[in-house]
Amino acid sequence: MFAFGAVFVALLAITSFVRDNDASRYLERRYADVGKILSAAIDPRFQSKADEITRVAERLVVIGAIRGGVLYDGSGHEQQVFGERIEATFDAVMRTGRTVFRPAGGAKADFYYPPEVSVTPFHIFLRVDVGEITSLETIRDDRAITIALGGGVAAAAATELLMLMMVWWPLRRVRAAVDAMLHDPAKADRGQPLRAWGGEVGKVSFAVECLRSLLADVWRTRVMVADTIIESSPFAVLQINVDGHPFFANAACSRLFGRDILRTHEVSPLMLRDIASGARQGLKAYVETHKSGVRAVEFPTPNGPKQAMIASLVLGAETRAPVNVLVGLDVSALHGARLSAEAALKSGMEEVARATTRTFEYRQMLEACLALMGGGKKAQEHLQISGFAREWLDTAAEVGAIQASEIDGEDPEVAGGSDNLRAVVRFAAFVAYTRLGTLPADMRVDVRGIDFETVGLQVQARAAGGAKGAACVADPNLALAALKASIARVDGQLAEVAADEQGAVVVRVILRGAAERMQTGMASKTTG
Repeated sequence: MFAFGAVFVALLAITSFVRDNDASRYLERRYADVGKILSAAIDPRFQSKADEITRVAERLVVIGAIRGGVLYDGSGHEQQVFGERIEATFDAVMRTGRTVFRPAGGAKADFYYPPEVSVTPFHIFLRVDVGEITSLETIRDDRAITIALGGGVAAAAATELLMLMMVWWPLRRVRAAVDAMLHDPAKADRGQPLRAWGGEVGKVSFAVECLRSLLADVWRTRVMVADTIIESSPFAVLQINVDGHPFFANAACSRLFGRDILRTHEVSPLMLRDIASGARQGLKAYVETHKSGVRAVEFPTPNGPKQAMIASLVLGAETRAPVNVLVGLDVSALHGARLSAEAALKSGMEEVARATTRTFEYRQMLEACLALMGGGKKAQEHLQISGFAREWLDTAAEVGAIQASEIDGEDPEVAGGSDNLRAVVRFAAFVAYTRLGTLPADMRVDVRGIDFETVGLQVQARAAGGAKGAACVADPNLALAALKASIARVDGQLAEVAADEQGAVVVRVILRGAAERMQTGMASKTTG
């Protein structure tokens, strides 16, 4: 069809070009012949007279040499008209400079002869019959179309025959060879070799023949060996296309997942849960998220959940159809052993933490016993006691007995022996701790001056957020007795040991302030 159309258009264009050029040449000859007839018919003695020229022109009209015309003088004024009226005007000649005017679709033409051509002082316009140009000297439109159609059909037939012999038949053999090669690549080099004429088709045939031999050799020596290895591999191998559908699974894969993935995936899609993140995803989402790397996953099977290490990789990532490959190994036994080991480790760490806390409590109880057994009043000192509270709170936090702590207040100076004041602060915190009885605890210590002679010490303990409810083994009565003994050595007073509505335990102690120092300072200033 393309050859037919091309030849048809080409022949039609050629005939049109020939027709136009032939018509132009005919009009030029006709113009010259009519001019010679006119010049020969005019008597040179009267060539300057319009009447004489008109009589000559009328005779030419009678004999059919011309159809009509008109004379103009040198200034463009019309002088005489004879025969048929012409359509060309003097103004058109002056504007365009043309000498031949042919109406569209007409069989007549208007010829203009300037004075230098007609050898007269007049501008002469003649109407001439040129209808025979269509039938005698040009190619008619119907004849041109017939020629173009015939040439197009001949070209199409020749092209069709050439394509059959040099392109279609050789390509049909190439297609048959390619179909056989795709059906059984291992036997691609069997059969007769492909042959074709020269040119691009011959090069294609030679390239396909080389590809047949190469594909058969590679398929037998590499692909078949790789398939055998994968099929008998102890590792599960699952191949997934770009749509997320599995299209290959070896026997180990069926054993790992407990079913034939290729046959059951549409009915029961495989769901994988990433053990590290806990995310649960389908097969397509999993391969899109984890394109490469090794991850531990969990999935359901008919015999219960299993765990496996899945390695993901992408083959042909730069192509239009990449393949995702999953290689898996069953680690259910290892995962169970790991969970058992982690549970044992956690239990052991919790036991160590409990033992550490118990040791702290036993030490505090031993310290309380020693405080009850001996010791008396010490030399009076004036010092701040918030440091003693911070020491005890830090020690309790290290062993896990205290979760959060805070020390507030003005921290004024207190009168008493350093060891005794330290024992008061520590046992006040220990009493609140033992009375609460739930571990771990949050504690707040507040030291504020009541007046110049007394200082208030308040210890508040409450169960910490998220406390597991572990019980304290220390004896609260022993702690309280040790606190009372320590308070007596500093001449203090136990104000209150109580629990509020929220379950918090509050211990309040009143101690002697540093009033004596202030009074001594004031007396010295007065004397001075």
